[in-house]
Amino acid sequence: MRAGLFKSMKALQTTMIKTIVFLTYIIRFDNKGYRLFDFQELLNYFHQAKTVQRIMFTIESSQSLRTSRQAGTLMELCLDVENPNNCSLVVTSDDRNWVDASFSAVKEILEKCKSKNGWARSPWATLTVQISGVIAGFTLSLWAAAIISPKLEIEYSFILAFIFSLLIFSNLWAFLNQKILAQINSLFPNLKLYRPDKDKYQWLQQGFVVGIAVAITLYLLSYVFSYIGDVLGAYIK
Repeated sequence: MRAGLFKSMKALQTTMIKTIVFLTYIIRFDNKGYRLFDFQELLNYFHQAKTVQRIMFTIESSQSLRTSRQAGTLMELCLDVENPNNCSLVVTSDDRNWVDASFSAVKEILEKCKSKNGWARSPWATLTVQISGVIAGFTLSLWAAAIISPKLEIEYSFILAFIFSLLIFSNLWAFLNQKILAQINSLFPNLKLYRPDKDKYQWLQQGFVVGIAVAITLYLLSYVFSYIGDVLGAYIK
C-alpha cells in the first residue's frame, strides 16, 4: 500500500466538502498511537516511523459526531498491518448515491495500490509447503530407520523404526508447518504500507528469498529421490 493513498483520500475529501466537515487520522507506529487533524503531520509521522502498524482515515459529518454515528455521514478506512483481519471500510449516509460513489472511489484507490503477494497466501502455496513437509518427513524417516534398525534385534526392525520415526515427525510437522507459513506471511505480507525511502529494497529481498527457496527445493528433491532409491533398492534386494 503506497503513500499515494493518503493524497487520494485527501482529494476524495475535497470532492465531498459540501457534505463532509471533519477529516481525522489515526496512526499507530513503534507501539504508540496518535489521532491527528493535519494531513502533513500524518505524512511526517508516516515517514519518520520505524514500523507503521495501523492507519485509519475518518471522514465524518457534524451530524454523525452529534449523534455518535447514529445518523449523518461517515466513511472510515482502517488499514492494520499486524492483523489484516482488522482492515475495514465503512461507509454510511442517508444519501444512497453518496454511499455508492464514496465506496466505489475508495475501492478504486485501493485497487491501484494492490500488491502482488497474493500468490504467497494462495492455497497452492500452502499445499506446496505441506507436500514439501511430507516428502521431507518420509525421507528423514527412511534415514532414521536405516540408522536405527541395525541396532534393533527384532523382526521387521526397519519397518518398525520407519513407522516410529514417521510418527515423531508428523507430530513435529504440525507445529513446524504453522511456523513456516507464518514466516512466509511475514516475508510476503497481505498489507504493506510502502515507504519509498525505507522499503525500496523490499522487492529485492523477496526475490532473493524466492530464488534461494527454489534452488534449495530443487537440490533437496534431487537428493531425496536419489536417497529413497538407494534405501529401497537395498531392502528390495
